[in-house]
Amino acid sequence: MAYRYRAKLILKVPLEGDSGVVRIDKKTMEYLGLKKGEKVEITASFWSVRGTYVLATVDELPSEDEGQGIIRLSKDKLEDGNFRPGDKVIVSRA
Repeated sequence: MAYRYRAKLILKVPLEGDSGVVRIDKKTMEYLGLKKGEKVEITASFWSVRGTYVLATVDELPSEDEGQGIIRLSKDKLEDGNFRPGDKVIVSRA
């Protein structure tokens, strides 16, 4: 059985105009073995009554966000998963 890599990141405010995507930095994409356009699962890193998980399509973060340990989840996906900016989440290949 292959090991599934996961990354723990912090959600930041979505970029204007994004829909259905999660923006992840290049090093995290490399660590998880992801390419732009692939699907990932985002789950809450804590037990929560809000309960929370969502699938999204991978896109790259802007260069100014690289290496900060953050992701930007589009507004529609934030709402679907009951996430809020500042939440710590776990990202893994879907």
